[in-house]
Amino acid sequence: MVTTNHRTHHSPTSRVLIVGNYCHDVLIQDDIVLGESLGGASSFIAAVLNGLSVPCNLISKVGNDFKYQVSHTPIVISSSKTTTFHAYFDSPGVVHENGNQDRVLKRVCASDPITPRDLPDGKFNFGMAVGVGGEILSETLERMIEICDVVLVDIQALIRDFDHVDGTVKLVELSKTRFYSLLPRIGVLKVSSEEAMFMDVEEVRKCCCVVVTNGEDGCKVYWRDGEMGILPFLANQQDPTGAGDSFLGGFVAGLVQGLAVPDAALLGNFFGSLTVEQIGLPKFDSRLLQRVKDEVEKRKLQCLNHERSDGELEFLKPEGHEQFHSSIDAAKLISPDSIQESRDMEEDILPACNGNLN
Repeated sequence: MVTTNHRTHHSPTSRVLIVGNYCHDVLIQDDIVLGESLGGASSFIAAVLNGLSVPCNLISKVGNDFKYQVSHTPIVISSSKTTTFHAYFDSPGVVHENGNQDRVLKRVCASDPITPRDLPDGKFNFGMAVGVGGEILSETLERMIEICDVVLVDIQALIRDFDHVDGTVKLVELSKTRFYSLLPRIGVLKVSSEEAMFMDVEEVRKCCCVVVTNGEDGCKVYWRDGEMGILPFLANQQDPTGAGDSFLGGFVAGLVQGLAVPDAALLGNFFGSLTVEQIGLPKFDSRLLQRVKDEVEKRKLQCLNHERSDGELEFLKPEGHEQFHSSIDAAKLISPDSIQESRDMEEDILPACNGNLN
């Protein structure tokens, strides 16, 4: 068995602490605004955890211009504006100076950073440092490490830099950041394939688990003693925004339920694939979510007999991993009529759309 020495508690009352600001996202293509939506990694992660009934606390700061209704109330800073990003999408085939074919991202407003004082008292099973606009301070991450059994970090919270003139997002080498010395104390570092170019995966895997997401090709998990590719799920991509965030939400949801890392990564890939099929913050069909929860529960029961030390992340691929992939994939096979019926029911009981796009 391959494990880490990070303590975790896999119980129904497991708590997750999410730290990262909500944002206003504006999608622009060929100088035309396609839409505006609630953004920020924390919003995508919370959507997944809420959908899977995973209890979580969310710490986020916004300005008094914040325009969305959310299930986790943010800290409102009256003297600040809400972090706002403009995502410029170009026609297919255009490659920008930053190497990104999908978009150029600019931070046009920045809310206040999240400090250690903003974090709640008490202990958490999992912590998620998921800033997108430079709001995660090194001392805040250090405090999260102290109060959480396992901390998962999205590398974008660590290596993003912003042009002083127009706010264009740039990436810096991870080894040159003030966070690098904290890597041996975190549990998982989530990285996109583009972001992986700004770190030495072989070195960092000696410190913590590294999960590299690669869009339609799934993801790859690296740890000190091994590595493993995790199968993707097919998707009709409409908007890549938030795919990695939803992946991380599904991943930690799996860990909370006691799944091994490979199975949890499958769950992450699944929610990433669902997210890219919608524009902006996704809305998950309630019937689909129930089927996924049922499959996760079945998977937990299947793995009860596997020998494992309580409270440790397990990296070996459990027997039946491929079947778990097929079972989750089958959860999407809901007839269009039933999906529309579910959405019609939601429209009857929910307030009007707060600006998110479907």
